Amino acid sequence: MSGSQYAEDRWLFIEKIQVWFLHKNQFWLLLTTLTFGAVLILQVLFIFASQANPSARQQSEFLIIPVLALFVLSTFWRSVVHTFLSFTGAMITYGGMFLFHTVNATTQLVTPYVANRLGYGIKHMAVISPNMVADRYFIVGAFTLAFCLAIAIKPNFFKPKDADGLPYPVWKHSKSFETLQKSGSIRLISLSALLTYEERHLVAKYKYVVLIIGDRKYLVTPYEWVPENSIVYRDEESKSIIGIP
Repeated sequence: MSGSQYAEDRWLFIEKIQVWFLHKNQFWLLLTTLTFGAVLILQVLFIFASQANPSARQQSEFLIIPVLALFVLSTFWRSVVHTFLSFTGAMITYGGMFLFHTVNATTQLVTPYVANRLGYGIKHMAVISPNMVADRYFIVGAFTLAFCLAIAIKPNFFKPKDADGLPYPVWKHSKSFETLQKSGSIRLISLSALLTYEERHLVAKYKYVVLIIGDRKYLVTPYEWVPENSIVYRDEESKSIIGIP
């Protein structure tokens, strides 16, 4: 199997996953909201429970992991940004809610140093409060999860827009080609044929590349087939291709 064919099959597999989740978009969005709320509620409960029982967090670890896993499952499929934010936010939040409250993590925060007093070395231990570190980790993690939830609720805010403020449509040669075929016979070529030698090695990092097809801008996957008269939309100054990583 050639490299281009493998990459195309990979994108088709990813697209099938996204379509499968997209059929129940409202359900996954509701699950994302509920799990984010559950994380905040658990943190508040842990704060009060720890005052009465210091080992309350260790006994409740079985609640933290499933909730964070459900959050990741409900949002990772949307885009690369969601995947990064959900996994990163979940790991940081887990550290703030549980990891830094354990005994092993606390001992790693103790930094020894030696002070010289009258020719004798005196060893001191600088102790950092694990609660302070954990709270900061939780705030950063919760902010990351909240940002992930925000772009799940309003994804169009982060999509590329044309001059009229409308999102670019995604080019599908099996469907979009029918609208252009009425004007006459059009020959299809691979998108890579419109790129330079250097750009062909860089285009794999893009999920979509912006092309002008029939006087209209489209988002095209790197290994899609397009009409041969298509034009790659480029930055005016650097002349580099414009797309979505």
